[in-house]
Amino acid sequence: MQTEIQLQSKCFQYAWNYHPETRGHLCYNLNNSRNFIDGNQNKAQGLIKGRSDMTFYWNLSAYFLEFKTETGIQSTEQKQWQSKMEAAGYQYYIIRTEDQFKEILTKILSL
Repeated sequence: MQTEIQLQSKCFQYAWNYHPETRGHLCYNLNNSRNFIDGNQNKAQGLIKGRSDMTFYWNLSAYFLEFKTETGIQSTEQKQWQSKMEAAGYQYYIIRTEDQFKEILTKILSL
């Protein structure tokens, strides 16, 4: 079974290689700081705990993407972030497989 990092990397590479029109629109959101000092600096600059792993900006909208393994679960903060984004009218996806990512990307690109 692949890790969340491996899944996210493969999905990003797929979009980059097979959908070059999306380059610069699919962005990684820094979620993990290297150490205490780095964490405090990131927090002071606006890092929000629970934010989705990636954001896809397309056609005047933003789509939030959270990558999880088949058995991975969201933290409380991730669930709260999801609720806030959905309440604001954004779409939020939990992605567990490369095929699921491809389907979601195809759907968004066709809108």
